Amino acid sequence: MKKHHRRYLIPFLIVLLILAASIPAFTEQKTPVKLSPQEITVSASLKEREDALAAKEKALAEKEKELNALNKEVDEKFTQLNALQEELKGQLGRAGAGKDKEFKNLIKIYSVMSASKVAPLLDKMEDGEVVEILRAMKAEAVAKIIPKLTQDKAVRVSRLLGLP
Repeated sequence: MKKHHRRYLIPFLIVLLILAASIPAFTEQKTPVKLSPQEITVSASLKEREDALAAKEKALAEKEKELNALNKEVDEKFTQLNALQEELKGQLGRAGAGKDKEFKNLIKIYSVMSASKVAPLLDKMEDGEVVEILRAMKAEAVAKIIPKLTQDKAVRVSRLLGLP
């Protein structure tokens, strides 16, 4: 038997007994039925439990309402966050395209400059930047530039480029 059905069973049986006892066909005597103090106590206790359970059910329904509202709010925020993320991706893509164009122009400039003019500029840059620039250049130009770098820089950059 389900739990919520059991809470109604005892009060129902008590009412049924009271009704059965009050109908003359079910009783041998015509005196009113008297409940014992124990039966009255049990009935009162059941009523208290029923009231407490009803209050808990009401509180639970309120909490469920609040939770549904919060879930809806979280879903809305998640949708907004996804939209912002897509917008940022678009902005980064446009910024990256502009940076790529500037980088390509820089490579063109460095490629037409002499190795002895480019090497001092590259010596002042971070190794990662130098490797990125040299990878974008033609091998013949890189071969002329690396010997013009300071010895330490040439070794570090060569290792990063994967050269022996």
